[in-house]
Amino acid sequence: MGTGPVHQGLKLLGVLCAAAAAAGALSSPSTADKEPWEQVLAQQLDLEQKCILQKTYNVQEFQLGDDMVVSGKAHCYDGREFDFSQKKNHMKFDIKACDPTVC
Repeated sequence: MGTGPVHQGLKLLGVLCAAAAAAGALSSPSTADKEPWEQVLAQQLDLEQKCILQKTYNVQEFQLGDDMVVSGKAHCYDGREFDFSQKKNHMKFDIKACDPTVC
């Protein structure tokens, strides 16, 4: 038991998953330095805009009732910029492309 091709395949899959996780952790150490909302913003920008978040700036966080509102600007590695805001915790960000003459 535990020596057949299926078991060996599962064992290899586990090793590959562990290696991929380790490689991801090594390639993006700055992810751990980001606030949770910034990590969610980076994922949303990547999925919706194909933007790799380089930095955020002009960030404002304030309490509105029971929720923390977050807004600011996001700068992508390719130079594009977006205004973002999140009116309630755990909701999607509203993301709008910045017009270069406005930002």
